[in-house]
Amino acid sequence: MSLIFDGFLLTHFANGNTPDAEQIRFAVTPGREPDTWKELNGGRPVLASTVGERGVRDPFIVRDDARGRFVVIATDLRTHPDEDWDRAVRWGSRSIVVWESPDLVNWTPGRLAEVAPEGAGNAWAPKAFWSADRELWLVFFASALYETHGDRHAQTHQRIFVTETRDFVTFSAAETYLDPGHDVIDVTFLDWQGRVARFSADSASADPALRSQFVRQESGQAMLQPDFAPIATDLGKGTQSCAEGPAAFNSVDGRCAYLLLDEFGVRGYQLYRSDDPHAGNWKHLPSARLPNGARHGSVIPITACERARLERAYPKDRS
Repeated sequence: MSLIFDGFLLTHFANGNTPDAEQIRFAVTPGREPDTWKELNGGRPVLASTVGERGVRDPFIVRDDARGRFVVIATDLRTHPDEDWDRAVRWGSRSIVVWESPDLVNWTPGRLAEVAPEGAGNAWAPKAFWSADRELWLVFFASALYETHGDRHAQTHQRIFVTETRDFVTFSAAETYLDPGHDVIDVTFLDWQGRVARFSADSASADPALRSQFVRQESGQAMLQPDFAPIATDLGKGTQSCAEGPAAFNSVDGRCAYLLLDEFGVRGYQLYRSDDPHAGNWKHLPSARLPNGARHGSVIPITACERARLERAYPKDRS
């Protein structure tokens, strides 16, 4: 039986250098449009990591129809309180954190899953997309590579890897998916009318001396095909001071698409809409009421029953 979707669920982490910012929060839309969001659990974390670095960022949620489960994967990273990014890119975790639930409410304890190759300094911003042809999940993430036993004093660039899994327990050896020779992170995809839009926080800019702080969009036939062509290179520019962590999703009725861009360190997520996503024309919706300081996450459509269940389980105020 096909599900009838009536709104959206957003998973995200929070702005700021506070003890619980790097944990996972939920928000839902009260209706079918994503321009208004209600924070669940009073804006407090719903999922908190007790494994690895005991902090998580960049949560990505999927509906695993084959197993009747929801799965959340996230970056195993804690930067509070020292914000030591040198350590994070050289000697960070090579694992991601995984949670599973049959109903969005009852979650397994978070577990670590090693995905990055030996010699990687990190495993950032994992995203999972179902491959109908292969009948498995493709998990994309960013890593910087170093000599396995090197001193790692010189920083190397982030590139995108892909691994395969059917159960989020066993993963294939990661392979390079995208390496343009400069930093690229946060790759995600949007299926729209038979083609795939690919978004990334790509550091390349028109001026080789300057590092881009915005989002690139490309268009291609399929996720694993090499034919992606550039569409836009500065998504978010003019309406944000910076942008990363793109999250793209279709409207409930399929007539348009939405894009969230993270103005990191400032306002957090901002919402954009397009009737023709492959043209790269995204209209900023400044009146959208998003969770305050919501950062780099993901969105899935949910049914009215799922929303009601979430609101009962995670009310604003607990007695």
